[in-house]
Amino acid sequence: MATEQIVNVAEMDFSALCRAVADASPMPMAGLGGSLHTLRYVNLAFCLLTGKSKDELLGTAFSSIAHCPDECMLLLDRVAKTGLADSHTGQEHNGIHPLYWSYAMWPLRGANQNHHGIMVQVTEAAQFHQDAVAMNEALLLGSVRQHELTEAADLLNVQLQAAIIVAKNAEAALIGSEKLAFAGRMAAVLAHEINNPLDAAMNLLFLAQTTGETPSAIRQYLETADGELKRVAHITRQTLGFYRESSEATTFLVVTLLNSVIDLLQAKRVSTQVIVEKQCDDLLQITAVFGELRQVISNLMLNSLDALGEGGRVTLRASTSRDPLNGSARIRITLADSGQGIDAAVLPRIFEPFFTTKGSIGNGLGLWVCKQIIEKHSGTIKVRSRTDDRHGTTFSLVLPE
Repeated sequence: MATEQIVNVAEMDFSALCRAVADASPMPMAGLGGSLHTLRYVNLAFCLLTGKSKDELLGTAFSSIAHCPDECMLLLDRVAKTGLADSHTGQEHNGIHPLYWSYAMWPLRGANQNHHGIMVQVTEAAQFHQDAVAMNEALLLGSVRQHELTEAADLLNVQLQAAIIVAKNAEAALIGSEKLAFAGRMAAVLAHEINNPLDAAMNLLFLAQTTGETPSAIRQYLETADGELKRVAHITRQTLGFYRESSEATTFLVVTLLNSVIDLLQAKRVSTQVIVEKQCDDLLQITAVFGELRQVISNLMLNSLDALGEGGRVTLRASTSRDPLNGSARIRITLADSGQGIDAAVLPRIFEPFFTTKGSIGNGLGLWVCKQIIEKHSGTIKVRSRTDDRHGTTFSLVLPE
């Protein structure tokens, strides 16, 4: 069968075969002849490309329908002269986007190699242009997307760094809290151990004082020693009280709270020669966690004593008032000192965790903890400060009665 097909093809008219191939080709093809390269043959695909019939096209110069006539005519002349195939791509700028045309040309020769004309195959390269536009759009979109991803990565990096800082601060606070807890436990142990020999020493002093043979001068020394030992015993009892105190809210006298803080910081007050004035109704009561409020007021007074240095005055006041919104009773406790005041630039940040103006000796948690305790009691803590001639700082605690 294959041999028969080959024989049949060989017996066919080759020119007729070439014409049949051109007629059936889906590619637009045209045969040109003469010095003006006149259209002598066109296939159906060429007619569809140009939108003209075969009769309209045949006999017209190829330059009249070419989209780049000058370049095409030069190329056609060169192909006709050299007998070598060539190609050209041109543009049509009639629309918004240029339309690309591709021309492939080769000479037509007879059996005796005589020049019969030129065959032209024309391709509309619109798809190439569309692909190029799509590629450019994809590249632009990719660039925009890459920029968005870079910004998102930068934002995530900033958030990660912030989270790391928060975690480190939380870890430092946890370590600090554990140190404080350990110090509290050790203080309680020491206070308990000191209390036993203190009782023995005080008993011996009592016996020495009650002995009739003790001279009066020695008796005065013994009384002074007894007073100092009683003060030490009071401090140890307070230390044990700090460690063992209840975390439940109780009702107590505000004056008891203020006296407890003043007594606790007596040594600091004496060494700095600061005058502490107390203004409080002896019958004023409040319901709260005693130890937590003592912690707040002690912290505030310690800050005042540190700020005053030597000399100065601290005033503790406690009074009742009414909430202007709902008329409920509340307790106001203020602590005012005559120190140099807090700088206006620093004042808004003093309740932030880990913010301190004390350098390496401060951890920046004292006032933050105070604020947390007061808010836990459904109260508020505020501060006002002046650095002018009327310098000083006042902390105000407002708590429900």
